Amino acid sequence: MKALYKNPLIIILIVLAIASFNYFKEYLPSVHLINIELSNIISILGYLSVIMLVVEQVIEIFVHDPNEKNKIKNKRRLEEINRYLESINDPENSVVIDIQSLPEETSADKVIRILKEKKEIEDFLLTHGQLRQQRTITIAFVIGLILSLSGIRLMSGIILPESASELSEIQIKVIISIDIILTAGIIAGGSDRMHRLIKRIKEIIGNESF
Repeated sequence: MKALYKNPLIIILIVLAIASFNYFKEYLPSVHLINIELSNIISILGYLSVIMLVVEQVIEIFVHDPNEKNKIKNKRRLEEINRYLESINDPENSVVIDIQSLPEETSADKVIRILKEKKEIEDFLLTHGQLRQQRTITIAFVIGLILSLSGIRLMSGIILPESASELSEIQIKVIISIDIILTAGIIAGGSDRMHRLIKRIKEIIGNESF
């Protein structure tokens, strides 16, 4: 509930949705979801996950990462630092670094400098990793939008074949319009999330069978 107060746009959209429903309720019959089989949903999600895997591979192959060389260099340096820090710790009790017991070449200043370098490398990898992720998600969403506009859609395949004859023209247009955006967003979200969703649906089906 606190999220609603912090996002007044959500409250406005809820009010508009309720007002729109009351105005168009005669033209908006309910969608009978009970007629939809969960196995059909899994099949559609499975096909969509294959498309998502193809999109991910295309992005990895054709989308150049200008920071790739620096990332590899920094990852190698980070591994060296981690090995060094492990080497100056007691193998049996490697939680605390005892500065007094270190050799002359392993001074406190050197350890502090290396720890600072490690933090800088980790920040670099995290920042550029997020930038890379945002870039790939944007490209994947554009590709997903094109595919969705071409006819590959999620909700339409699940709902419309069963209920198209019962729905009004307004409902079909609303479902297809939202479906275009949702399908593009799901494709942009990546195949890992889709696999988790499919696994969850299979668990639901397994529970309902008992």
